[in-house]
Amino acid sequence: MDTNFQILHQFLDSFSPVGARSTDVVTPELETSLQSFAAGNIEESQLEDLSRELLANETAMERLATLLKGG
Repeated sequence: MDTNFQILHQFLDSFSPVGARSTDVVTPELETSLQSFAAGNIEESQLEDLSRELLANETAMERLATLLKGG
């Protein structure tokens, strides 16, 4: 489990400060990707798109945090 959190930490550590992001809504497609990522089941091909979305969308980052906390 520690390895998963270390990978997640490295992934999230690459993001810019939250203040630079928009607060766009989380679309159903994005929600599916976030759920897959939080569960550790995301496809490699989806990671780049998800990374860009998280960089640009504060709401998506908050949703990912909620999912990782078990919500």
